[in-house]
Amino acid sequence: MKLRAIELTNLRRFAGRRAVLSDLGDGITVLSEPNEFGKSTFFDALHALFFERHRSSRAPVKALQPHAGGAPEVAVEIESTQGRFRIHKRFLSRAQARITDAQGRLIAQEDEAEAWIDRLLDGGLAGPSGLLWVRQGLLGLEPEGNSAADRQDRDRNLGTRRDLLSSVAGEIDMMTGGRRMDAVLDRVGQEMARLATATGRPRAGGEWQRAIEEAERLSRAETEARDKAARLSGDLARRSEVTRMLARVTDPEAARARQAALTQAEEAHQAARKHADRLAQAERDLTLARMAETTARQQIDQTRQLSDRVTQARETLRLAEARAVAARDRAEALALRDAQAAEAHRQAGEVARDLRGRLSRAQQARLALAARSRVADLTHRLDRAQALQAQLHADRAQRARLTITPKTMARLDQAQTVLDRLDARAEAQTVIIEFHADGPLATLADGTSVEGAWAVPGRTHVTLPGFGAISVDPGSGRGAQLAADLGQAQRDVASALQDCGAADLADARDRLNRATRLDDALRQGAQALDDLAPQGLDALREALALATAEAADAPADAEDAAVLEPLLTAADTAEAQAQAQSRSAREAATAAGEARADAEGERRSAERALADVLAEAGSLDDLAARLDALAATLPDLSARSAEAARLCATLSDAAPDLTTAQAALSRATSAAEQARRDAETMERDLAALNTRIALLAEEGIEETLDELSGQRAEAQARADRYAAEMAALTRLRDTLEQARTRQRDAYFKPVVRELQPLLSILHPGAALQIDDQTLLPHALTRDGQAEPLDILSGGTREQVAILTRLAFARLFAQAGRSVPVILDDALVHTDDDRIEAMFTALHRVATDQQVLVLTCRQRAFQSLGGTRAHVRIEDL
Repeated sequence: MKLRAIELTNLRRFAGRRAVLSDLGDGITVLSEPNEFGKSTFFDALHALFFERHRSSRAPVKALQPHAGGAPEVAVEIESTQGRFRIHKRFLSRAQARITDAQGRLIAQEDEAEAWIDRLLDGGLAGPSGLLWVRQGLLGLEPEGNSAADRQDRDRNLGTRRDLLSSVAGEIDMMTGGRRMDAVLDRVGQEMARLATATGRPRAGGEWQRAIEEAERLSRAETEARDKAARLSGDLARRSEVTRMLARVTDPEAARARQAALTQAEEAHQAARKHADRLAQAERDLTLARMAETTARQQIDQTRQLSDRVTQARETLRLAEARAVAARDRAEALALRDAQAAEAHRQAGEVARDLRGRLSRAQQARLALAARSRVADLTHRLDRAQALQAQLHADRAQRARLTITPKTMARLDQAQTVLDRLDARAEAQTVIIEFHADGPLATLADGTSVEGAWAVPGRTHVTLPGFGAISVDPGSGRGAQLAADLGQAQRDVASALQDCGAADLADARDRLNRATRLDDALRQGAQALDDLAPQGLDALREALALATAEAADAPADAEDAAVLEPLLTAADTAEAQAQAQSRSAREAATAAGEARADAEGERRSAERALADVLAEAGSLDDLAARLDALAATLPDLSARSAEAARLCATLSDAAPDLTTAQAALSRATSAAEQARRDAETMERDLAALNTRIALLAEEGIEETLDELSGQRAEAQARADRYAAEMAALTRLRDTLEQARTRQRDAYFKPVVRELQPLLSILHPGAALQIDDQTLLPHALTRDGQAEPLDILSGGTREQVAILTRLAFARLFAQAGRSVPVILDDALVHTDDDRIEAMFTALHRVATDQQVLVLTCRQRAFQSLGGTRAHVRIEDL
């Protein structure tokens, strides 16, 4: 079976709309849309179509209904070996199920349609869908909850897997290994449980654990004693070494030598410091002499630059005065040309304005003629609109007197239907008694007399004078309740008739028909009035008044517009040319004026610049005198700078190394201080060593160590015997399990054959272990290490679950039960590298398997490939 199209109507967020997902291919089809689009709605709708009966009102079905209410509908087009069919179900209201073929012929409906679906899916989709369809948020292979529904789903899926594997590999009893092996394994387990836990660790309180604990306790005591013996030996050796070192440090001759070295270092450091101070003073004198020489040279350069600036400012002023005169002459010539062009433009404009006035009067006369025709049309439309408005007022008044509405009529129909049904039940349950009395009349329990034919609606006691009494019971047991229901139904009908303003049901229907006709007339009349007067009658009246005024406004001296139009065109052309010439002359005059102002500004700037530089320099004679005076002082400053440099060089060559003298003094001081600290430290260490040696010698540590070593060896040997016994039992159990596994592998060989190539895409060399109880993978073996699935990361568990579903999908196809694989927002925990490998696995399966992927991760699933599906949404 393959899906070809899915259609949802009035379902959840598609309330009042139809959503169609079509063109589903044979391989991978991807619906990639953002959150809240409705992808999971498609998944749940498919689940309900194949899982739920069309008359069901269970929670999964009610969850499909939109907030606005109504009946959700689901339709699916499928293709199977028998052909192409359409399965349609409507839930909750007027529930129905229909199967039609490719030509639209009805194949089955209602319960027969449900049976058709079961036959198509070989006993129902519960197993395949639960195993192959991944609902959003499901991480593993099965629901992990503990509710009754989850347990039921797990049992149903297990049965499906067992039937599938048995059909391809034989009965499960073939792999049990027999009861004898079970008994041996139980006995081995009991022996292992006596010594160890299920994980192989020594059992708390057991013989093995006690032996290990005793060996560990003795080992710790032995280690502690061995540490003490080692410390005693080390302290003795350390005391000898400290004694020798203390004697060497406190030797009087060595102390005198350290003091002499310290005195010599202090004298050498003081002499180097004095010489360094003399050199620093000479360097400061040299710096001052060089600064004075540099200042004199800078003043000479500044004086020469000032003389050059005076000469340059005078030349700049001469050039600026010449440019200002030329700019003034050009501006005056262009101003005259501008005035002449403006006069020509004015004259051309007067001619054009005269022609426009004459043409306007001619056009006004032509418009008055057209306004007369418009007056006739507007008058006709106003008359029709006024008549139509009067008719609408009359219809609205008549409609206001009819209070009935479709809603009140529906309530009346419902109340009358209930009353009719109760009347029918009353007639069916009523007993008819005929009284033909020739004496006193029969009486009821309340004293009412009865005569002739009488309908008994419920249990009643009748007194028959001269005869006795009789109790009549129609046998329904609900006579009183039926009478009460009839009374309530009659009151409901009366209340509904009052709301409708009608005497009976026929009158109400007649009133509703009249109200409907009036509503149609009002709607059509309003539309016609809107066509005649879109902006209202007042606007229509204003338009008529305006057209009437235009028709009356016709000048008497109007000329022919056809003659005036070419004359105006020629005048406009002449005016435009004159305007262009005037504009050009104006722009030229303006530019010339701006150039004149710029030239004048430059001249004034040059005058100010010359005045500024003369104010700073004085006369050129003063500048020459200052320059000569500065040049005369320069040789003396140069000689002083050279003498200071020679003194610095002499002192620098004879200077002792101050850093070396400082280092020698620091070394001598440090050596004396370190010798003092070492003597104090060694004296404290010697006292502490003597104390520890005395304490350890009193404990007899060597004898204690020998005794603990013997006890520890005996306890360790006992623990080793228990460990060897546990190892032998473990080996025996593993051997038995391997024997049973060899038989079990034949049973699981089909699913492993399909699963292993897919697993190798993600985890090369890895293998999955399948549990013989759940028939599902329970551990992943990588690099020889078996890891239970429940300790793996969420992404790895998710990948294993989807690969297992793909393997089972291929087994279903091989067994003749092809079912599409549907993944709703799966692979949410998978990293970028492994999601690419999962895409490859999906494509490997999709060569002969339909896969539908629903995802909101548009960017991540872009590289999946396959056919991109799109949902078409239509309003109902």
